[in-house]
Amino acid sequence: MAYSNIETLRALIHSSARYLDDRSYTNFTELFRDDGEYRIETIAPECPAPMIWMLLSREEMIDRFEAAPKHEWQIANIPEQSRLVAVDAIDIDESDAQTSSTFCLFHTEEDGQSHCYAVGRYEDYWIQSDNSWKLRRRTVNLKTRMLPIPSPLPI
Repeated sequence: MAYSNIETLRALIHSSARYLDDRSYTNFTELFRDDGEYRIETIAPECPAPMIWMLLSREEMIDRFEAAPKHEWQIANIPEQSRLVAVDAIDIDESDAQTSSTFCLFHTEEDGQSHCYAVGRYEDYWIQSDNSWKLRRRTVNLKTRMLPIPSPLPI
C-alpha cells in the first residue's frame, strides 16, 4: 500500500515515539539526517527567553546512547516508558515539511504504578530525499519543568 506524504510523516512521528519507548535507539537516530539536531527547550515565566535543556547533533545522540550503560545511573533503572502522541499539524512544501505533535510521556514503575512524567510538543522539521523523509531538527517544547532525576535521555 502506498502512503501519501502526510500519512508517511504521521507514521514516522509515531515510530519515533515507539522507538524511544522500546529503547530502540539505533532506529530512533536513523530517523535523523547526518546533520540532524535534537533539542529540548522550555519556557518558564521567570525567564525572558526559552531555556535550552539539551542540544545534540545526531552523532552526539548516538554517542550518548552508546555511553549510557557505562554511567552510574544505568539505563536499566529508567522505568518502562509509554508515549502518547497526537499529530496536530503537517505542512508540506515540496521536499520539506514541518510537523507539530503533542505528547505525553508516562513512566510505569516496577510495582505497576504509572504516572505522567512529561508533557510537551514535538516541533519537527523534515527533509525528503531519495523518496524518504529524515528529521533535520526535532525541538521538544517541554511544558513539564520539574523532572525527577535521572533524566538522561531524549524525551
